[in-house]
Amino acid sequence: MDKRLSLYTRQSEVAYSVVGVSGEMTPRNDTASIAQLDDDSLLAVWHKYRNSSRGSSDFGKCDIAAKWSHDGGLTWQDEERIVACNPSDNNVQAPALRKLRNGDILLVCLRGHTGGESSTMDVLRSVDGGYSFHQQNPIWQKSPGQWLQGGSTSLLQLQSGRILLPFHGGEGHQASQHNVVHCYYSDDDGQTWNRNAQPLDLPMRGAMESSVAELPNGELVMSLRTQLGSVFLSRSNDEGENWQLAQTTGLKAPESSTCLRTIPNTEDLILLWNDSWYDPVHHHYGLRSPLSIALSKDQGSTWHKVGDLASHQEYNFTNIGCDWLNDEKAIISYCVYGPNRTCDNGRSGWENPDVFDLHVAIIDKDWIYSKLGN
Repeated sequence: MDKRLSLYTRQSEVAYSVVGVSGEMTPRNDTASIAQLDDDSLLAVWHKYRNSSRGSSDFGKCDIAAKWSHDGGLTWQDEERIVACNPSDNNVQAPALRKLRNGDILLVCLRGHTGGESSTMDVLRSVDGGYSFHQQNPIWQKSPGQWLQGGSTSLLQLQSGRILLPFHGGEGHQASQHNVVHCYYSDDDGQTWNRNAQPLDLPMRGAMESSVAELPNGELVMSLRTQLGSVFLSRSNDEGENWQLAQTTGLKAPESSTCLRTIPNTEDLILLWNDSWYDPVHHHYGLRSPLSIALSKDQGSTWHKVGDLASHQEYNFTNIGCDWLNDEKAIISYCVYGPNRTCDNGRSGWENPDVFDLHVAIIDKDWIYSKLGN
């Protein structure tokens, strides 16, 4: 077992592995997306930070790195840098992969421009099973305000064939802007993109880091990061063009990412989130621990907690991704950072921690139901 896994409490029946380890030259590994390739190997992409003056802050220098696994995610090797940060930009971050039904693999990633007030969403395409990617026209370019698709990467192809990319943003600087959620969508396998008209909004810092799942009846359900002390959900019945007013799930949460997925061949949903109390003096309004999983068997109306995948009072588990392997196993990616520090103002701080790793957990679909006795 990798010694970094011993930093926190885990589930004995769940397999874990480490994709990226932080160190002096790599202060942060974060926000991954994983795709299963035609030969059943796995491709993981994430943003990997360089040693720069901004360290592991959101505005530090980072590139998009890739690794492959040939044993179902238990080990990772053959690291490559597949998208480089432009010298004039802060970074390139928040990659998301989606294998399309035509066999192509799309990769989107966000270029954060210097100043933290504008971004470009790049699109790359692989036609050789994920071993090389070629640039396409961006989805958007030099946005008027910092538009983001990060924290919980979400790029999905709907039953109709439409590709959906939710994002959030506002006008001004990333750290201070009020955020609303929109969706870009493509009906031609990612060649061209349109944006839905109506924003989805919430109070305080707004609606952020949306994660979308499609139910068998075609309804879309979106989970949201908020500053309201709970996970909120919204719904769409027209493939993401209009979204209902977001409502609380009743699940307590800090300001942190969530990840929502449909369990294959069912009408059930799983939600990954931090099951912790709102705390106004803690960074991000509460502990980003534990990393928990819940199940809904009624399309997200009610939730039943399955368990905690990772837990430690001084470490944080967030920026979550989840993909299904052969419809039977969920491979869940998350960053691990800490320990937390107390700043001069008495608040808990998070930047430049000793550890900022990228880990994965691999769970059987049956394990989820067994924990509830079903």
